Amino acid sequence: MGTTRTRLPGITLRDAAPADADAVMRLLADVNPDDPDAFEDVRPNLSLSQEGPLSHFRALMVVAESSEGETLGALLAGPPLWLFGHPGVDVALAHLLAERIAMITAVAVAPEQRGRGVGSELVRHSVRRFTRAGYGLLTLNCFPGLESYYQGLGFSIMDDLNVSLGPLNAVGHRWGDTRVAARPLDRYTTFADVPGLTSPVVSGILPNTRMARGAYFDGEQFRA
Repeated sequence: MGTTRTRLPGITLRDAAPADADAVMRLLADVNPDDPDAFEDVRPNLSLSQEGPLSHFRALMVVAESSEGETLGALLAGPPLWLFGHPGVDVALAHLLAERIAMITAVAVAPEQRGRGVGSELVRHSVRRFTRAGYGLLTLNCFPGLESYYQGLGFSIMDDLNVSLGPLNAVGHRWGDTRVAARPLDRYTTFADVPGLTSPVVSGILPNTRMARGAYFDGEQFRA
């Protein structure tokens, strides 16, 4: 895609290209200095062909740049990897869910540019892109200090991500010391409060997967 204007003067967004690799890797290294290998797969991914439905098939890699061509920020997102290792999700189902659930894995902004709204513009852009591509839910790992920030961008904060796979069936996932920020992207996907669970259940992400009305969790299984 071409450049996308933002509400910030002189700053545009565009899909990342192979030539952006060095600048993107510098931004990511600053985000996670204690784990230099955390984003080691990003550089080869940037060399992938740019094709729909997102920037690089099922991945979205976007950079924010100034009118002078300086890279100010980057956002990386794609299928949640936990889907492919979850004991309650087989390979076929994981691929179906990967076309409906997306996860932002990094939002990186140059230190001198923080506080200007660059990160917010990148997140809003990702919401629009995943919505247009037919996704139903956008998620990310949220550290405690950023909860109000992502709530302001339309995300709900929860301890676990519970996803309904049928009227009385759901799978859950939790990320260590972070919480989950999640935002529905279409009219089919909703959050259902279920007695017995501290976090809501994502309902309707696939056809015939709405959580049953009156369902509750007894500590071992869902009942109605």
